[in-house]
Amino acid sequence: MKKTALTAALAMILGSSVAFAAPSQKDAANAIFEAVSANNKAAKIGFEWRDTYKKLLGPAKKAYKKGNYGKAVKLANTAKAHAKLGVVQAGKASGADLISN
Repeated sequence: MKKTALTAALAMILGSSVAFAAPSQKDAANAIFEAVSANNKAAKIGFEWRDTYKKLLGPAKKAYKKGNYGKAVKLANTAKAHAKLGVVQAGKASGADLISN
């Protein structure tokens, strides 16, 4: 019984490591593109957050150029979330529903 449980746990661990492969160059490029697009939308309506580019998108682009695609994806995804929150903030400030995917 202990061997079965151990084998099952080991299979789950090994299987999960395959599912979480490192992001590729294409993944990083797509993440940065989506983040820049979202940030441009927030900027267009006047609600771009101050540090989104300086602390997230800029470093994401640098990480991409250095081949650190995991870091680039992480930073770009955070920047995209900030941009989306800026759009939400704009909607709340104006009373309008500006939220769209």
